[in-house]
Amino acid sequence: SLQGFLAWLRDARAEVKRDMEIARDEVRVMTVHGAKGLEAPIVILADTTTPPAGPRPPRLLRLDGGALVWAGRKDDDPGSVATARAAALTEAENEYRRLLYVAMTRAAERLIICGADGLRGRPKGCWYGLVHDALAPLLVEQDRGGEKVWHYQKTPDTTEPEAAIADTASSPAIPAVLPAWLRQPSAQTNLRRAPLSPSAAFDEESRVDRPGAASAADRQSALARGRLVHRLLQSLPDIPRERRRAEAERYLAKAGTILHAQEQARLASQTLKILDDEKFAALFAGGSRPEVPIVGRILRAGGDPILVSGQVDRLAVSADAVLIADYKTDRRVPDGLGEVEPYVAQLGLYRAVLSPLYPGRKVRAALIFTEGPHLIELPDVVMETAVAKVLMDDGHSPVKVP
Repeated sequence: SLQGFLAWLRDARAEVKRDMEIARDEVRVMTVHGAKGLEAPIVILADTTTPPAGPRPPRLLRLDGGALVWAGRKDDDPGSVATARAAALTEAENEYRRLLYVAMTRAAERLIICGADGLRGRPKGCWYGLVHDALAPLLVEQDRGGEKVWHYQKTPDTTEPEAAIADTASSPAIPAVLPAWLRQPSAQTNLRRAPLSPSAAFDEESRVDRPGAASAADRQSALARGRLVHRLLQSLPDIPRERRRAEAERYLAKAGTILHAQEQARLASQTLKILDDEKFAALFAGGSRPEVPIVGRILRAGGDPILVSGQVDRLAVSADAVLIADYKTDRRVPDGLGEVEPYVAQLGLYRAVLSPLYPGRKVRAALIFTEGPHLIELPDVVMETAVAKVLMDDGHSPVKVP
């Protein structure tokens, strides 16, 4: 009954608070979907007797060829629709079980599974039934206020120590025969490597703190300038040209308080100069995107693919080319390619990931030094060489960038 269930839940909550000393404000209520990646000492699944396939069967079905159909009555299904309906139901049931795994593995100390049987009885295959049936041999029944509660406990060790010792003493010793493979070295396997993170490895902000840099206050200001400029270049292209200066000054006055008013004005002018320069027009054209995550693989002949994960500051796609750019806020603008070697590898890795996604289009990469402003477009062969060097230094064989 509902009243009995609520009484049991109150008793269980009191017991939990006694055992685990959990304060009231530490209790959270959330869905299983929302709990992914989280963990709690105690997890209560309050409603585990819902039907495993959802409130109603799926109606939008995908056929083998990829076409979508809106299914009518089940009795009228032709063969292809019947097959699609069965596949959709199976997938719904599988997802239902996957969510149960997520829910159960959120608990660090204790898992409490609750449910209430309706007038039609407990649905077959519901979460409560799946857990109860699997653990039935190990459950201990208890009575809580007239309601049955089952506790799971580990199977006790039934070995008789004294009997085991006596049997060992009376039995002749049998020499252990070790298998041949135990004395052989294990086969070498390729460990799965963590993704290369180019922007983390070559971010100019990490260079601010290098030996010989200025004071801590100067380094803080340099990092702040970099963040502010990136934010302005991310947002201002979407604002009408006549409003950009006012919006830039308003933002800097609010978010750039670490900088003097004169420095704020200089950053605003510097950013607007980049947006008004014709040589940057393609990069900020309509449809271009800021802060684009780049995640993918670089294939290698005879080896595992190399995983790459990072983010490019700007990406613009046209009919015949793809342009990616990274902003660099270093005070000193480099004279040539020889001074930007780490950045060449960074953009080269991004280019290697993007190239297979845009067949027939040239993927170009550029660095924008905001102090100039100065744009350096990187030659293909230079990026290919830099990527090969990075992968070789990482313990991999060289890779030819597509």
